[in-house]
Amino acid sequence: MTVIALFVIVVAGMLAGALIKTISAASNTMLHQVYGIRAQQAAQAGVQSLLQSSFPVGATPVACNQTVTSPAAFSAVNGLANCSFQARCTSKTVQFGNIDHLVYRFSSTGACTVDTDVVSRTISVDSVQELSP
Repeated sequence: MTVIALFVIVVAGMLAGALIKTISAASNTMLHQVYGIRAQQAAQAGVQSLLQSSFPVGATPVACNQTVTSPAAFSAVNGLANCSFQARCTSKTVQFGNIDHLVYRFSSTGACTVDTDVVSRTISVDSVQELSP
């Protein structure tokens, strides 16, 4: 009887340990998914910042070859406290059918820190603007 009771206790302990490990892994996965979405939103903010400076409202598009980083106030945004971005823009003039076009390449990497881990996402956007003859 003692052997059976000891066996049941050992098996129950092993099952409890496996359950705890599974729940912990699921929790870490969910945490990284949430921070992944936040990193994607930070990267999106970087692309939008460059798009705004390259295509000003009411003005002609401007060539860009610059890198911007998240402003200091970015960390005060709810949900993005441990996040930042670095965005780059390059542009060059190419000719299609005797018409000049300005080709843009926007790329932004957002990163969020979770304890000692860093979760990052990168977004790239291409754009073509026909230049007036």
